[in-house]
Amino acid sequence: MIEQPYADPGWLDELLAQPVNFLDPEAPGGAVAISTRVRLARNLRGFPFPPAGNGESAAEVSQAVKEAIDRSGCLTEQKLSLNVGSLSLQDAEILFERRLVSRELLQNSFGDVHIAHNQSCSVMVNEEDHVRMQLIRPGLQLQQAWREIDRLDDCLCGELDIAYDGSWGFLTACPSNVGTGVRFSVMLHLPALAMEDNIKQLERALAKLGLTIRGMFGEGSENIGNFYQISNQSTLGESEEEIMEQLGRVVDQVIAHEENTRSKLLEHHRNRLLDMIGRSFGTLRYSYILSGKEAYQALSGVRLGVDMKMFNALDINTINELLIAVSPGHLQKKAMRQLSEAERAVLRAQTVRERLKKSQSV
Repeated sequence: MIEQPYADPGWLDELLAQPVNFLDPEAPGGAVAISTRVRLARNLRGFPFPPAGNGESAAEVSQAVKEAIDRSGCLTEQKLSLNVGSLSLQDAEILFERRLVSRELLQNSFGDVHIAHNQSCSVMVNEEDHVRMQLIRPGLQLQQAWREIDRLDDCLCGELDIAYDGSWGFLTACPSNVGTGVRFSVMLHLPALAMEDNIKQLERALAKLGLTIRGMFGEGSENIGNFYQISNQSTLGESEEEIMEQLGRVVDQVIAHEENTRSKLLEHHRNRLLDMIGRSFGTLRYSYILSGKEAYQALSGVRLGVDMKMFNALDINTINELLIAVSPGHLQKKAMRQLSEAERAVLRAQTVRERLKKSQSV
């Protein structure tokens, strides 16, 4: 691989100076609930949907949405606006790792993203739909997240001619999003259920309720570090509030199930639980080569130990920092150059060792 310098635009330093919006140990939902996301899909009337469009129509949509955002002030004057086609691979990866853009948007050179200054909200343009608004809150905050994105929807779409049908609701590129166009998602950390091989059973139970469970990075992503997103599948025939309330009830049950399983493991399989947590800490503290999958799995085990008060000199903030720091884009930002997979594995292990050593010395 030809080594290239890392192009570090000014906006990236400003973005990285802000804390990751969706990781906050003080957020509602306890140790199990990591974050809440609400996404709305909207399209402009009179333009082909992105899968059927071309560069000319995409450019017109981009301009219309940008002008609407500027007129409405819905993201404040300090927003960050970027064209995906102009981003380096490393910078695009950082946006993805911070859950500000989707992988689908990054594959479209005509795509744009507008990001609120505090990174809680972003508006993606020319993804699968013309407009995809998303709002992320730490912990379990479905109602708060819905209120905020509903205001954004009213503010932005009041400036646009949105494709809407009186019988079907909001029209979208994928039929599964027709109707409300809303997708509620809650990310949960479920290491105890994973230890007891209960995830497949949970997946089947959720499917019967019209819900789905996915990996950390959403649709098509594998399980990494026992972080799972539970979200609604149906967007037609129910109001946003009904969809949200059903998901909230189910998430509360899953959280209770995870917490009960943790207690049972501690009571009946203490050595097995301690062994998993101890091996996880050893992997992080003493490895010199660490793949991304190994790092997330070990961080999951140590996070469980921190949640269950098994560490004196290690807190959840350290784990949250490392969940972002071990990601490929953030590692390459640290190195200020592109890294091969092998180089990332070495730097990842070094980053984790140094951070854990620092936490133990405090």
